[in-house]
Amino acid sequence: MSNEEDIEGLGFSVDLTPDEIRTLLYAVQVALQAWPGYPARPREEQEELQLLRDLLFRMTLETYL
Repeated sequence: MSNEEDIEGLGFSVDLTPDEIRTLLYAVQVALQAWPGYPARPREEQEELQLLRDLLFRMTLETYL
């Protein structure tokens, strides 16, 4: 089993403040805007960034409940 396979199976829990969530959301949005596209970067990277953006946006909305 390679190191990559070992890491892929891991999950992490992180405690974030609302400000940290908004900062991460901003960083992911900027990364998506600047994403150079395929073949400069893997196609899956854009999909992962979009999923992360959506997750962080939902987390941001939950801080206002």
